[in-house]
Amino acid sequence: MANFEDCVRFANQHMICSVATCDREQPRVRMLGMWFADTRGFYFSTVKTKKIFQELTANRRAEVCFYAPPRGPLGQEGSTDIGTMMRASGDVVFLDDANLKERLLAQRPFLRPHADDQVIFRIQNGEATFWTSADSGRESALERIRF
Repeated sequence: MANFEDCVRFANQHMICSVATCDREQPRVRMLGMWFADTRGFYFSTVKTKKIFQELTANRRAEVCFYAPPRGPLGQEGSTDIGTMMRASGDVVFLDDANLKERLLAQRPFLRPHADDQVIFRIQNGEATFWTSADSGRESALERIRF
C-alpha cells in the first residue's frame, strides 16, 4: 500500500514530467521540470508570459505524470515492463512568497534573467496513482492516494 510519501519520493527522483492543463476546451500537455515535491504537493515555476501561466490562471486544475523507465532494456524480448508512471491531479495554488522565490533563484540561477516575471505554483489537494503495464485495463481499480 503506497502513501503520499512514496509519491513525493518518486516525483523527486523523476523530476521531468508531463503537465496537463486546459485552454478553454482544448487539453494542453507539455514537459516541465518540477522544482521539488514535499508533503504539501508538487512545486513548479514558470513565467507570466507563458501560455501555461494563462491556462492555469483560467483553470486552477492540473495533472502531472512522472515516469521511471524499466530497470532492464525497454522492449527486451518477452518483457512487458515499460516502466512506472505516477499521475497526480489537483488544485493549482500560486505562491507569492519572497523567501520561496529567493530559494528558487538560488537553486536555479538560469531563471534569474526572468526573475521579475517568475511565478511559483504548487499542485495540492488532489490524488495520485501509480501505474505499470501490469495495471493495463484495470485503471479504475488502482489505489488512489489523497494529498
